[in-house]
Amino acid sequence: MKKKKHQHILTATQLVSAIVLVVVMITINLVAHYWHHEEVVFDEDIVDETPAVVPSGTRLFAFDPNTADSLTLLQLGLRPWQIKNMMKYRAKGGRYKQADDFRKLYGMTDSAFAALKPYIRIDSTAWVARRDSLRQLRFERDSLKHIADSLRRDSIYSARGYIVKRDTIIELNSADTTSLQYIRGIGSYTAKAIIYYRNQLGGYVSPQQIREIKQLQDYKVNFDSIIPHLTAERDSVARLRVNYIGVERLQRHPYLSFTQAKAIYELRRNKFYLKSIDDLRGLNCLTDEDIRRIEPYLSFEK
Repeated sequence: MKKKKHQHILTATQLVSAIVLVVVMITINLVAHYWHHEEVVFDEDIVDETPAVVPSGTRLFAFDPNTADSLTLLQLGLRPWQIKNMMKYRAKGGRYKQADDFRKLYGMTDSAFAALKPYIRIDSTAWVARRDSLRQLRFERDSLKHIADSLRRDSIYSARGYIVKRDTIIELNSADTTSLQYIRGIGSYTAKAIIYYRNQLGGYVSPQQIREIKQLQDYKVNFDSIIPHLTAERDSVARLRVNYIGVERLQRHPYLSFTQAKAIYELRRNKFYLKSIDDLRGLNCLTDEDIRRIEPYLSFEK
């Protein structure tokens, strides 16, 4: 009798397992094959950071480390990374003021510096000129900023109705109460008193006359801080026409009493008209000081 042959057939599950096993083995072999051949990339700056060396036989030449370009520095033996650092240093305003400063360059060896030092030529005049120009630019920038800040502050204060105090010169006979208040130490009350006394006088011939204002004396105004900021145009004073006015008008002037005004009037009546201030010197009621004070306010025209 013939024996039947046994056929070994894999099931679907066994087939899938076999394929997975084969794939895993292939992957492991590939990883093992390429693992030790992975390329390592280093930072160029780290690899190239070797000190500057002047090659033997190199023809050296004079150079200024403050103005030399990169090609010139390469020809002198400096490394690219050193040149890059130099350019950054110069771009930020750094300067080599003397030859020995070049030794401080990172990576500069004693031997390389000794070889290069005799060829270093630093133009100090150009550096000083650039430094001075930078200082001038900074000064102008700061000045413009200060002006801009002042204008901005003044505009804000003005918009809010405040008077912005500042150092200025004011002419007393043309100023109003608002302009007077720009001076430190003068408020609304002081400004009104100054204008009122100006109207009584007919105008100021000297800023010192504000010391005569009784209200300000009582108010304890600091005249010494105010007066340097005031001027008085003497020609703008209103004069009293002595030959045409009466006692009442004369006595309204702060420098004349009723007795003095009457004496001047009577003198003018007796002489028909007065020619000059000298005609008043004979009056017993007027002292030399009285005449000195009143003289700018009198006119003797016919």
